[in-house]
Amino acid sequence: MRFLYFLLMPFFFTLVFSSCVDEKQVKFTVSGTEVFLFAKGRAAQEGTLDFSKQEKFEYRFSDIFAVPHNSSLNVEYTIDFPSRAENKNYSFVLDTGQASWHLPADFDGHCVYSIPVDNSFDGRFRIFFASDEKIGKKSMPELKIHSVNVAARFYGFYDGPETNFSSKRIFKISPFVYRYSADASYVIDVPASFLPNPSYAGIEAAFSSGGVLEFAGRRFETLSGTENIFISPALRTAEGKAVFSGEGVTVFSLNIEQSSPVFPEPIIADPALVIAWPRESWRSSRYEVFKWDRFSSAPVLIFDYADYAVQDRMLKRLAFFVEKAGFRGQLSQDTEIEHLHGWNAHNYRAQDLARFFDLARRTNFPLLNEERELENILLNEGIIRAERNGSLSEISIVAGNGAIISITRESPDYLRYRFMAHEGFHGIFFIDEEFRDFSWQRWERLPATAKRFITSYFDFQQYDTKDEYLLVNEFMGHILQQPVSQAADYFGRNLPLRLENTWRVSSLPQKDTVTGTWPDLADAFTEEAQAFSDYVNRRWGFTAGRVWGLRVR
Repeated sequence: MRFLYFLLMPFFFTLVFSSCVDEKQVKFTVSGTEVFLFAKGRAAQEGTLDFSKQEKFEYRFSDIFAVPHNSSLNVEYTIDFPSRAENKNYSFVLDTGQASWHLPADFDGHCVYSIPVDNSFDGRFRIFFASDEKIGKKSMPELKIHSVNVAARFYGFYDGPETNFSSKRIFKISPFVYRYSADASYVIDVPASFLPNPSYAGIEAAFSSGGVLEFAGRRFETLSGTENIFISPALRTAEGKAVFSGEGVTVFSLNIEQSSPVFPEPIIADPALVIAWPRESWRSSRYEVFKWDRFSSAPVLIFDYADYAVQDRMLKRLAFFVEKAGFRGQLSQDTEIEHLHGWNAHNYRAQDLARFFDLARRTNFPLLNEERELENILLNEGIIRAERNGSLSEISIVAGNGAIISITRESPDYLRYRFMAHEGFHGIFFIDEEFRDFSWQRWERLPATAKRFITSYFDFQQYDTKDEYLLVNEFMGHILQQPVSQAADYFGRNLPLRLENTWRVSSLPQKDTVTGTWPDLADAFTEEAQAFSDYVNRRWGFTAGRVWGLRVR
């Protein structure tokens, strides 16, 4: 890591710039604004700042320049040190007329320094060299400006390639960032005067291992297999301080906004954040909607509902349409299902969601307002798509890409974690073909006694067992919803007891009357749990009973 401790030293004063007859447009790259940047003299225009020949270099944007909301002025530069060790008591200063900032000088290669600017910035700045000692001209360092950019506000640092497709490496950093020497943690501490009110702060960090973030009164610990953290700006905070520690840190940034994403635009989040998200930070009192941060190519939306009643109004009819024996493929009237149980948590793939909403359109079925809300969310996220059929007046709903899962705040915490694991693995099953193939392979090699039992249990639960895709999906979900250590008791005692006093007892193998368990089932499903857990750990760093990469305290 090339980042060494240095601390911002801002100071404020008034500055008057004089216009010059030889002022011309600069020759280095200027972006992020439609106006030109001008400078006096060839050296300033080319961006090669030799302070042995000139004391300061002045720049100004065109007179029509206006600072966009929540912006930073980014200056990309390199420094040539003829004699690096001769003198350390100097600095390069960038002065905007309202504040002066000491440019970082202890780095290798290209540095981008990102300073906050607001509407009081008139587009004028100068760069000069300051030293406590006199430096000989031959020992004077030279600063080369490569680009100037006006972009969205940035606090933090980034150390890596300029873009995903570039071999050029840069070190980007802002003021208010330092490294705490006591425990080698990184700190972003933005003064209140540089924060909007109200402020919504997001965090991004990338690292090789062992990440721990303290932010907004919470502690976020990364679990095995997690190498980045993203917290949406939808999490409101009253302060601009964040502390992060980890190995191989390449990104640590704080994203400050004045508003959160507009509901119902999904909030990008890890499943653990969904569970721990403060209810008072919900944008709607009925439910909040998130997008799983781990899977960007095929969105998996996570709905967290206030209670089962709200969830039922949006998803209960879907449950009967997609999974319930005797109801699959039908749009049931409210009176048909109002006294029947749906599910406490849900999962649906794009294909089934499209079939449901397409049938409702074709038959003019009276869906509830909440179901119409869901349709609009799915259309906006591309999980389902509206296509015209021949005649311009005919519209079909077809599958896009992705899936949805849900939990509720009415479930106790221990079940919220259990349901999140169960539904989360369903979400992955829907969007990942290799995972589906692996699940089918495990199903096909499952011992006959175990397969007969679990099929009977799913029938008992009112799943339509004629749909083998549904059977394999639920087999996988029930296997992975708890840790491997709990599989023997869950499948070897808990579930069989539910069938023992029903006519389905015939689907059970021999019971051990001494222990009151079914050892054959315990052994078979423990083996499956270990195989599935090893697979998801290898693919995504998850384990049986866990689909999240964070622990929130």
